[in-house]
Amino acid sequence: MATLAANGSSQFSPAERPAILAALEEFTNALAIYHSTLRKPAEHDNDILSECLPLDTEDLKVLNPEEIIKIQDVKERAISKKIYENSLYMRKIMEMLKEEIREQGTFEVLTKEIEEIMVRQKEEETLLEEQERLRKTAAELQKTMTEKKLANEQEKRRILNELAEEQRNVEKLKLIADAKLKYITEWGEARCEQNSLRCDMEIEKLEKILNNRRIREKNKQRVHTELTKFLTQDIGSLEKKTNEWEERYAREKETYEKEIRQLHIEIETRRKELDELKEEYRHNQEFIDTYLAKKQTLQREKERQELMQKGAIKIQAWWRGVMVRRKLGPYRPVEKKKKRQAKTKK
Repeated sequence: MATLAANGSSQFSPAERPAILAALEEFTNALAIYHSTLRKPAEHDNDILSECLPLDTEDLKVLNPEEIIKIQDVKERAISKKIYENSLYMRKIMEMLKEEIREQGTFEVLTKEIEEIMVRQKEEETLLEEQERLRKTAAELQKTMTEKKLANEQEKRRILNELAEEQRNVEKLKLIADAKLKYITEWGEARCEQNSLRCDMEIEKLEKILNNRRIREKNKQRVHTELTKFLTQDIGSLEKKTNEWEERYAREKETYEKEIRQLHIEIETRRKELDELKEEYRHNQEFIDTYLAKKQTLQREKERQELMQKGAIKIQAWWRGVMVRRKLGPYRPVEKKKKRQAKTKK
């Protein structure tokens, strides 16, 4: 039975040590047999961090099947490596424990290792929490990257479709431009030919006009010569007539001046007679005005007398009617004498 050592740790008695060592040796042999069955990890397996690999259902949704298979394979190799390392670690601990029991009869190695394991577990828990947080962050980033990747793919497809559409439009525009260029070229050639024909026709027309102008110019020149000749003769005749008319004008002017002087004398005589007639007319007009004024005065007086007479007659007739109606004056009826009453006999 184990006893308590001086330093406070448990210690096996010398009689117990062989049995415990035999059990530990048996366990060590079994562990060695198990270790020999394990696959030794390859050199590149040492770089695997299996804890950082996303194997949750939500994480696997954003991955394609090939990536999932690769991750599962890496996870299996990481687990195999972990088991292999744990087996080596257990063999090492068992060897150290057997040596300590053989020499001292204690198992401080286990106690210290347990304490170290507890510390490592706490550290691992902290690391696991941090790992979980980082894993969630990585999953969110992976999801965001996947969404952005999908969005980029959609945008890429949209841009490619637009590019293809633009290329088709460019090809269409190129065909249209080629057709327009061909049409414009042919139209330009046809127009050039048409303009050439039109110019030839215009030149021919202008040549005809020029010939007509030349003929007309010759005719005008001939007419001008004839007119000049005629006008020269006519001017000579007109100059002769002008001289004759000037002489006649001088003669008739002298005659008319004599007649005008005679007329001035007659006008002066007639003006004096007119003044006398005006004076006589003024006297006669004054007499007539005086006569008419007197006649008008007499006429008004006569009309006034007639009006007064008519008014008097109307007043007399009215008064006579009033007297008749009211029985006044001579139109009063004669009063009959009252008969005396006969005296009655008593």
